[in-house]
Amino acid sequence: MPHFPRRALSRRALLKTLGVSASLAPFVPLLNASGQELKRPKRLLLVFTPDGSADSDTSAGPIDWKPQGTETDFTLHPIQDPLTPLKSKLIVPWGLRMSAKGAGEQHAYGSAGMWTGALLKDPGNGADFDGGNGHRTGWDSGPSVDQILAANAGPGLPYAVTPDAAVQETAYRTLELGVQCGNPTSVTRTIYKADDTPLHPETDPQAAFDRLFGNFMPDTQAADAAQKKKEQQSILDLVTADLNRLKTRVSSEEYPKLEAHLTGIRALEQRLETMTPVANADCTAPDRPASSGKYANNANFPAEVGAMLGMIPHIFACDLTRIASVQLSCGFSNVTHTWLGHTDAHHTMSHQDVDNRDKLVAIDHWYAQQLATMLQALDAIDEGEGTLLDNTLVVWGRELGTTSHAMQPWPTLLAGGAQGALRTGRFLDVSKQPSAQLLVSILQAMGMQSTTSIGNIDMDSGPLGGLA
Repeated sequence: MPHFPRRALSRRALLKTLGVSASLAPFVPLLNASGQELKRPKRLLLVFTPDGSADSDTSAGPIDWKPQGTETDFTLHPIQDPLTPLKSKLIVPWGLRMSAKGAGEQHAYGSAGMWTGALLKDPGNGADFDGGNGHRTGWDSGPSVDQILAANAGPGLPYAVTPDAAVQETAYRTLELGVQCGNPTSVTRTIYKADDTPLHPETDPQAAFDRLFGNFMPDTQAADAAQKKKEQQSILDLVTADLNRLKTRVSSEEYPKLEAHLTGIRALEQRLETMTPVANADCTAPDRPASSGKYANNANFPAEVGAMLGMIPHIFACDLTRIASVQLSCGFSNVTHTWLGHTDAHHTMSHQDVDNRDKLVAIDHWYAQQLATMLQALDAIDEGEGTLLDNTLVVWGRELGTTSHAMQPWPTLLAGGAQGALRTGRFLDVSKQPSAQLLVSILQAMGMQSTTSIGNIDMDSGPLGGLA
């Protein structure tokens, strides 16, 4: 019988000895977790709507949307009132100062900085845009919070495997969707992969549907899930056999580690016997939107918004991605909300020499209604340990604090708790704290607990106090 010297093995050496190949790569994080129970993944959704809270160029002043009451016993402002039925699953951080500066005017650097906390740059590298009244800009100087999260992987994060892994857990690492977002400029793009690298949203609802659900068949989904489960069991069997073989080759000090791995494998096997696929029982395709030709004019904006937001629960339930963004219109929004009785565009009304605050509040209220419909659909999907909304963090923000271009207070709202990472059902007065703190808190809540800084404006800000 050949003799194998007993030796200490590092985790890397152990995995190398086991011969872990690309086909086993998605399973490595589970092995490293020593049998930590599989559960639904966390999801992140960023939602953008244009302009800040209602203000006027007259002496009327801004509408203060601050909730009334205490931290846990409060009443939402009429702007956010449609979300009242979900109040127990909301957090309203009132008073944030936007971490947004740089070239151009507020619409431009607010659009760039709202999710990045980074400076909008001067023109360069082929990027030269009107950032407001002729002030020229380039692109933003850093990645947005969703892309930072997507670039990371590990236990407790949305993804267990890295972006360059041979086998990915979802069809799309991130999804960028939008409605009437305009041609690419610094004012019309909010999501950035990296410095000078904006990501352009898909703005045709029918094209988005065809890309995501064009080949959707429930029976095929179920068969694929069953096959995936079978393959996972085969991997477990292979790793178990190799671990048992390796037990004869390691030192007594390493033996307990192998036993711990085997215990974890057995726990995973038991979990596999009872678990449902990550694409859960509510994985269904939404109705296919009408021909994209119907979405060519302003009057169809509500139908487009409904179609894009309506896909989100299906996208997350089917595990097509775990990180997404939806941008509804853009800075300098030219949408005329005719269905609300308006005859002037959103941005135009915010700078007329009359008090249009009631009309601007009506626009905000309408957007809150659209968001509430989507959130209720997320909350209606049971995922065993909570609802799909409970396992998701939804962040609603804008590129301005007020329509008169103030950058504080930044109107934003959080829904869902990222699997309990955040304590919901609360209103927090965080007046004049930098929004970079909220972005750091988002990353920490989604699993990047050691992150303390984002962007290059309010660097090393740490998280927002009181959220967790």
